[in-house]
Amino acid sequence: MRTQRRRWMTGLHPWNTPAEHRGAGGRTLAQGAAAEGISTMRDDTHLHIASSPEPSAPRQSQPEEAASSQYWKATSGYTYREMIRTRQDAGNPGYGQQEALLTKLMQTEQRALGRPLDVLEFGCGFGRHASYLASLEGVRYHGYDFSEAMMEPLRHAPPVGLEPVEERLFCGPDALTAVGDRTFDVVFTVSVLIHNPPERLPGLLESLGKLVRPGGLLCLVENQLVPFGVWENAWHQGCWLHPYAELTPAGWDMHHGGGLLATHDVYVFKRNASQGRRFFQLQSVEEPRDERREVTLESLNVESLPRLRAWTEHAGEVLREGNGLTGMQVSELTERLTVELKRSERRQRLLSLSDELVRLRAEPVVTARAPADALAPRYGHDNAAEAVVVDAPLDTTWAHVDPRLSRVVHLFHQEWYGIRAASGYAPGHKIGITANRALTAADHQRIAETCERLGARSVIFQGFSPNALEVMHMLRRVFGSTLKLCCVWHGSTAQFHFDFELETFSRLLVLREQGLLDAVACVKPEMHLMSPLLFQKVLLNLPPRVAPADQRHRAPPTRAAFVPTPNNWWKNFYSNVFVAASLPGMERVFVTSPFSARPELPLKASVINVGPLNRSELFNLIRETDVVLNVTLAECQPMTALEGLTHGVACLTGPLTLGALDEHPFQRLVQVAGTGSLGQIRSALERVVGLRERSPEEYAQMLEDYTQTLCAQAINHYLEFAQP
Repeated sequence: MRTQRRRWMTGLHPWNTPAEHRGAGGRTLAQGAAAEGISTMRDDTHLHIASSPEPSAPRQSQPEEAASSQYWKATSGYTYREMIRTRQDAGNPGYGQQEALLTKLMQTEQRALGRPLDVLEFGCGFGRHASYLASLEGVRYHGYDFSEAMMEPLRHAPPVGLEPVEERLFCGPDALTAVGDRTFDVVFTVSVLIHNPPERLPGLLESLGKLVRPGGLLCLVENQLVPFGVWENAWHQGCWLHPYAELTPAGWDMHHGGGLLATHDVYVFKRNASQGRRFFQLQSVEEPRDERREVTLESLNVESLPRLRAWTEHAGEVLREGNGLTGMQVSELTERLTVELKRSERRQRLLSLSDELVRLRAEPVVTARAPADALAPRYGHDNAAEAVVVDAPLDTTWAHVDPRLSRVVHLFHQEWYGIRAASGYAPGHKIGITANRALTAADHQRIAETCERLGARSVIFQGFSPNALEVMHMLRRVFGSTLKLCCVWHGSTAQFHFDFELETFSRLLVLREQGLLDAVACVKPEMHLMSPLLFQKVLLNLPPRVAPADQRHRAPPTRAAFVPTPNNWWKNFYSNVFVAASLPGMERVFVTSPFSARPELPLKASVINVGPLNRSELFNLIRETDVVLNVTLAECQPMTALEGLTHGVACLTGPLTLGALDEHPFQRLVQVAGTGSLGQIRSALERVVGLRERSPEEYAQMLEDYTQTLCAQAINHYLEFAQP
């Protein structure tokens, strides 16, 4: 083993060798490896220990190198994505842990740099990590892979934030040539290097180092720490355990994170000012630049012994059984065959959608339509130009990002703008359908194929209609139980005087009992008292996510208020307008509904009707006001209150009954118990405006703290509700 280790360590190159020193005839080892077809991929989180009778003989790897390359070039990204999803469904915890860790790392580095972060994933494949990293605020994701077949799903349906695709995705025999002269703040791999034999590692690491900008990071999420390299198994035509501490070259520091993930270790490399190499313990990726925990190479080798012991014990078991390679090959082929059969069956079901639609429309369906007030948008247009839209800018620009919800699809009606806003701010992909005309079989096929391309695991129907019911039946037929179907009812019992609302609520309970729906939730609290079939917790809406530059917590007062409600009795429109317009010092009150002024009413402010607004216009108007008023007689979770919150403008509301959130100082500041009392509305308005003018820092901190608390709780509830 000592001789083998010395041979692997010979020829190590500093990773920061300038590209111009390579010369026309001096290919890097990485380029040579790529030219010979060495794999640069994968996402595996399994650990299948040695199944070779000679696990310490890497020089036998040349046939396996070619086989590994052929395996990945011949593997469809759609098939491999389905294999990963199958493992996730079986309870593998590694995938979610990796996604959470990488999200924290990118956010930490972006905050440290204080500018947009350029990131490159080496071995991006079908886009598992691109699906959430590309949407992170201040992160410019780029992906490289040597296999076009693996990248096809990512190119065909890029996630939000990855455009223009041609400038963000690279494919070619080696990364240095494919990306050109670009360099990055963070370069990372996830289970890529384990599929490359030991003699290729120095060259691959050299290439990766050249892609890292000065001051940047190279992050490897790879095999657990070992003191020297060994061949692990034949899974995917070859896996190796590599000694990354030993491979650290002069001029670089290695920060080792053991125990941060269940099945992998994390290695963060950074250049140092000396020509030596140093080693540190990494306790959290939120502190990747911390250099207080220096350790020695010897101590890392001692730390790696348990992993090596596990390898030797398992290797002995496999050798005694005598059929390790054969059993592994059969297992892998069985997994792949199962996935391909599922995909084939799904395609067959898609072909029969037209007949299914005829059958569905022959059955009794919900016939009641929402009342005009429920369909009328507060801003925007009333008609859907397209029957189906996918990840439209209106539905993704202000969305929160959470990797745990990157496989969730929200399906909503384009015409119902309050619900569309709530859907658009939540993490996950978005499909908007029309509510006002029937969907065709082609529309259904597009929805199903979109869920397939995105690798969806859950679809959340935000609101309900005859069109939504047909889509539910279609998705259940195509995907079976592999796709979790959920629905959110956005009404309240106060609205049961509308036949539409009462009929909708009752129908959802029946669909939940029948099993067509896997879960039903409400945005009004304690609705589970109506039925045990309902999700026990209130589903909280999120505020829009806006860039810090668009926030104005500390802007000077404008002496303006905003009343965005429709002009009807349960929205309490005139009460809100009269209180705002009669407050001393208030100069303007903006409304979006017609208002009839009377000369005998003591209004001190001008009431200005701005009419319907699009989303950007709405946000701009909110930023031009001191306070929003939405004190209604019946309310769930008003979106304008959340839109005001994210722009640093408090919104008065009636009691919302949000549990522990109601005890937050912000909610005690803005909630009005007596929604029909002009005096209580005025007292609350004076309270908010007074605090904003008297103590703007306290006011801003209160809103920021409440926003963070609300978002964390809202996402946790979504996770409980939507995750299979």
